[in-house]
Amino acid sequence: MSETGRDGSTGVAGMTDESPGHDHGHDPIIPIVDVIVAQLRERAGRPDAALTCADLLAMVGERSHVLAIMLFALLNLLPGPPGYNFLMAVAMFAVGIAMLLGRPMSFGNWFGRMPLPLKVIKKLLEALAVIVRWAAKISAPRWRGLTGPSALPFLAVIAILLALVNMAPVPFMNLIPSAGLAVICMGVLNEDGIAVLVGIAIGALGTAVALVAIWLIFVLAFALGDIVEHVVEGDNPIE
Repeated sequence: MSETGRDGSTGVAGMTDESPGHDHGHDPIIPIVDVIVAQLRERAGRPDAALTCADLLAMVGERSHVLAIMLFALLNLLPGPPGYNFLMAVAMFAVGIAMLLGRPMSFGNWFGRMPLPLKVIKKLLEALAVIVRWAAKISAPRWRGLTGPSALPFLAVIAILLALVNMAPVPFMNLIPSAGLAVICMGVLNEDGIAVLVGIAIGALGTAVALVAIWLIFVLAFALGDIVEHVVEGDNPIE
């Protein structure tokens, strides 16, 4: 189920977007998450435990675009230092572009060396392993036209658009689009077209909320600008 990369890391063997789970029974996402959790536990037990974006990419495999987008979408739900969520959105955008073009994923040296919170990610994936087992009770392969190879370019475009929404410099606006994107990816990995539709709906809602929030910020900014201008000119802004 896993294969060793050139740097000693392991990826999910045979895991590509074109065949997300054909060998894993009715709930293919479960063994996929289990493998990554096992890899993170092994890495966390090392004396020099550390994790970078390049390490995470090596774990999932350079052609596992959907899995990589799901992981970065989940990471984007976590709070972080200034710029953290923007960088996660950039990662999703880059993987989405690679997925759309059908190219292997690759991060540049600077971005690839960016450290990630190993212990937090391990706990996040352990929680995800519990969630996917619960979701397996209601999820099943269905409406595969929305999860097969022919649908991947369309889903890549959605991932790119939601990644752009996540780049908006508005606090907490990344939560709903990222959750929607994670659900889309889970649906693809589990070959569940209904889950993909649910994720798209969540992403659309998040996009609408973000656009309304941005519009309100601009309206408020212009209104405050008019008030300041009137005050400076000595006029009564209430009149």
